[in-house]
Amino acid sequence: TSLAVFALARVDRPRYSSNIERGLRWLADNVNADGGWGDTPDSVSNMSTTALCWSAFSIADPAVYGKITGNAGRWLKTRSGSLDPADISAAIRNSYGEDRTFSAPILAMCALAGRLGADGSAWQFVPQLPFELVVLPRKLFRLFRLSVVSYALPALIAIGLLRFTKSNNRLSFPGMLRKLCTGKSLEILAKLQPVNGGFLEATPLTSFVIMSLAGAGYSRHAVVEKGIGFLLAGVRDDGSWPIDTNL
Repeated sequence: TSLAVFALARVDRPRYSSNIERGLRWLADNVNADGGWGDTPDSVSNMSTTALCWSAFSIADPAVYGKITGNAGRWLKTRSGSLDPADISAAIRNSYGEDRTFSAPILAMCALAGRLGADGSAWQFVPQLPFELVVLPRKLFRLFRLSVVSYALPALIAIGLLRFTKSNNRLSFPGMLRKLCTGKSLEILAKLQPVNGGFLEATPLTSFVIMSLAGAGYSRHAVVEKGIGFLLAGVRDDGSWPIDTNL
């Protein structure tokens, strides 16, 4: 729910204000007593989900949700040592080790929300995923030992592209190569997207792709529009989203 709310806000907050507000209210109504969130309303609080919800509330009215946001910040501080971007990002990375399948998207959302710093320095904490490699034949992927699993290729492309657009070294050789591969990578991403717009039928993966493309300047791209359609079709009556559609 935090991911869907934030993705909608990144694309067009006024247009989707009703869904955004209902989602934020649902999150506020289902926060744990310790100020954090778990993967479900019945789960104990964990670092990743609390960081995502904390980031989602960056778009909320402080007069309404200031207490919720403050409590979430205190929960994170007790687990990471401080709310300093370096400490927050380290705690998230340490939760997953070398596998960036989850840490890279979470850090990207935190950066988009301004939770890792209010200026361009935030992106130093987000790993540059090699989205340019998707233009190669799939069978060659194992040679590069990608630090994300294969089913996360949509996130690899979108988050890699987002990080690239925020980079200060786009004139370097890797930067020039990535620039050349941008168009083709977006074409591949579009081909990976199912007809209903939902990558793996999953709200989280689809939301990460949407917010990343919007953050990279592609909020009107066909992939984003189809993804938004998937999110709007999947919202529950109480304003929340399921992690997957009912398969």
